[in-house]
Amino acid sequence: MSFLYPVFLSALLLLLIPLLVHLFRFRKHREIRFTRIRLLKEVDIETKNQNRLKHLITLACRMLAIACMVLAFAIPTCQKQNNQGTGKTRVSIFIDNSYSMDNGRDGQILLETAKQRAREIVKSYGNNGEFQIRSQQSAGAHLRFVSAAEAVSYIDALKIQSGLVPLSSLLTEMSDDLKQEGNSHAAFIISDFQTGFAGQPKKMTGLKGMAVTFVKIASDKRENISIDSAWLQKPYLMPGEKNVIQFKITNFTKEPIEDFPVKFYTETGLVGTGRVSVMPGNSAVSTIEFLVENKPSNTGKLVIEENGAAFDNVLYVNVSSTAARSVGMSSTNRFVEQVIAAQSFLQKKPNSGPFAGQTTSARDVYVWVGPGNLSQTQAQTLKDWLASSASTALVAADLNGTTEAMQKVFGLPETKQVSISRRISENGFSHPFFSGVFQKIPRNMNVPDVKNYLSTSGINGSGEAILSLENGDPLLLKFQVGTGTMYFFTSPFSEEGGNLVKSPLFLPLLTQAMIAGNSGPPLYGVCNSKEVLPIENIRKLTEKPPVLKSDGWEGMAEMSPSQGGIGLYLGAQPEKAGNYKLLENGNNRLLANVAVNDSRLESNPNMAPDDVMKAWTANNNIVWMQGDNAIAAFQAKISDTTKWRLFIWLAAVFFALEVLVLVFWDSRFNKIIKKQST
Repeated sequence: MSFLYPVFLSALLLLLIPLLVHLFRFRKHREIRFTRIRLLKEVDIETKNQNRLKHLITLACRMLAIACMVLAFAIPTCQKQNNQGTGKTRVSIFIDNSYSMDNGRDGQILLETAKQRAREIVKSYGNNGEFQIRSQQSAGAHLRFVSAAEAVSYIDALKIQSGLVPLSSLLTEMSDDLKQEGNSHAAFIISDFQTGFAGQPKKMTGLKGMAVTFVKIASDKRENISIDSAWLQKPYLMPGEKNVIQFKITNFTKEPIEDFPVKFYTETGLVGTGRVSVMPGNSAVSTIEFLVENKPSNTGKLVIEENGAAFDNVLYVNVSSTAARSVGMSSTNRFVEQVIAAQSFLQKKPNSGPFAGQTTSARDVYVWVGPGNLSQTQAQTLKDWLASSASTALVAADLNGTTEAMQKVFGLPETKQVSISRRISENGFSHPFFSGVFQKIPRNMNVPDVKNYLSTSGINGSGEAILSLENGDPLLLKFQVGTGTMYFFTSPFSEEGGNLVKSPLFLPLLTQAMIAGNSGPPLYGVCNSKEVLPIENIRKLTEKPPVLKSDGWEGMAEMSPSQGGIGLYLGAQPEKAGNYKLLENGNNRLLANVAVNDSRLESNPNMAPDDVMKAWTANNNIVWMQGDNAIAAFQAKISDTTKWRLFIWLAAVFFALEVLVLVFWDSRFNKIIKKQST
């Protein structure tokens, strides 16, 4: 047995007081006259024996009661130290330092209260523990297990920052770190347990064998109105063209909001205002129409300037104008040309032979519509061009030619012509390829039929099936070629293949294939996420990474490979939301604008309901406690012991025994004397 507060054991010296009183007790003798000397001697001997026994019993009860009280205040614990390496318990402590912890209570922000609870945990283990101090932005050195002194220094340095790791992901990471060490495990989550952080309760099998404690820091109630997300109606921002930015507003107040204004600013100033009405606890979508400015570098933001929006009331966006994607074609095709004409961000190039006039820009698209299928030389040229340029190619099968070159160069399966009318399977519309096409897949969709196509007998080869026919034969296969992409259609772009080219599906299908690899600069990203924002002007990594800069902040950008080239990794930088410029290292040439926002998981200011937290704790055998408990009780809890209560009860029992002896002993003895005297 060990003690959390061994210094209290010095109070055991108090046991000397009743002992000294007993040894040097001075009693006043009283004379009693008896007529018979023999009776007097017998009574005197019996009285001395009875008093000596009584005093010994009361002394023992008193000393045991005092000793139990001292041991209770020292907080006894039976922690198991079964670490095979250092003999120390490994303890992982998470301190929530997200924006919600900036909320105040009793004149102090929640983060400071959480840090104090963390210090108490470290102190309770003392030199018997090694500590990992986690936060919402934990990485690198802060994931090491360190001494108590270093752990406290990490705790002291924590500050409010953007970012939010969901509770389920956090528990998995902590479990993995602890179990790699092969030690006794203890994990503590100190948080206000906001709804977005807690999420939906899950059964975490990885927590088996771990002692996990949730420490809740109570906070004052708050209300909020937030801008959750935004997206463009048209994927490309063409100069001089009208576009529409759509956005979602959520009302986390108790009152409905009606005709609520949301303003849209760019570098020029206010460009539009949207209005929205939302009931309490609900969301609504609204729009703002604006004219795209002829600015290759332009930043913007959606802002709620009305009262009630405490945080997440600004959404930063990148509204830089883009150039049209150049589309080259092997020959004329009226159905493809109608698609190009319908989209202002697509621009047809003259037909002057395969790949003629194509550049290495990732904006370029090449459409092969015959005559015939690609020869082996053409297929190899196409493959090399895609790999080096990160461009996109659409190849429609010609039923009258061989696909041998496609099989050898791209890994297309062996094909045979089939002239049977088959319906396109609706299952393919749930593929991620269509995520930007359908907001919601319509029921009973009028799906077109294909009556002439090249069958692969259901085999995809090196490709990925995006759309298939009802018998399993692929209709649209995707082939990744380096950073470029090729889409192969097993049916021609003509009425000979069926009614696909005349159906409403053809326009969004071809448009999505042309822009899926690169739909223009991203509207925005999320701070402290694993997201990679593609940057069009960077095709490969250089020795000197670009510089990321905003007002009052500058840092080296962390670049990472992405689809179509290189992108900005948002895992570590930037640290806060805003509009940033990505500059070439050395000459400050502007490479791109980047807009980043805080995660909207914290927009809801409400704490997770009790039933959610009870489900978390019940499903995973997690201890749940309020962070406002007294320090002694708190540390007794985290030390996995309740033995101090036992000593309190024992002290009460010994005090009660002493009282009983003092009250009933003399009365019983007097009765015996009286009986003997008669």
